[in-house]
Amino acid sequence: MNSPRFDKAYYDRYYRNPATRVCSPREVQRQGDFIAAYLRHLEVPVKSVLDIGCGLGRLLAALSAAFPKARAVGVESSPYLCEAMGWEAGSLPGFPVLRHYDLVICYDVLSYLEDGPAAESIKTLGRLTRRALYFGALTLEDRELCDPVRTDTDVYLRSNRWYRRRLGRHFEPVGGGLWLKKPVEAFIWTLDRR
Repeated sequence: MNSPRFDKAYYDRYYRNPATRVCSPREVQRQGDFIAAYLRHLEVPVKSVLDIGCGLGRLLAALSAAFPKARAVGVESSPYLCEAMGWEAGSLPGFPVLRHYDLVICYDVLSYLEDGPAAESIKTLGRLTRRALYFGALTLEDRELCDPVRTDTDVYLRSNRWYRRRLGRHFEPVGGGLWLKKPVEAFIWTLDRR
């Protein structure tokens, strides 16, 4: 795989251009509304949010609005976005664990990493997360579902099982991309656990 360049052209294509973007700002807002509503439903307190690989920061903005008293931190590996948006420069797996966050977002990041660094990144996510992780990655099983015009397919595709096995060491899946940190303190019905 050729390593993608996370420059202005990349973000224009996959995030800004309505004809080729992965999702609209409205869809990201709905995603943030869902995350906030589900965490409130589960009575998971959110006083800090870390979005590692935050891109344009749309999901972080939605969650900051939903949890206005929470400390929100956006981290990005793209020098272009760090300069343009003012994000903290950093990336997984070597992100320093200096503090823990109630909610960690890692969405569409790990598929850009080879297996070893991706596995180490999951361990780092386990150390960074205090209560909940919102996680997503394009998997082998998704390759026929995604629109290749709107999805960067120049990534490392791994199985759903590969991710679940490693995430399951630190987290309990509760659906919709949300994972709660083990040991789970929230009350979760058996059918709500995936």
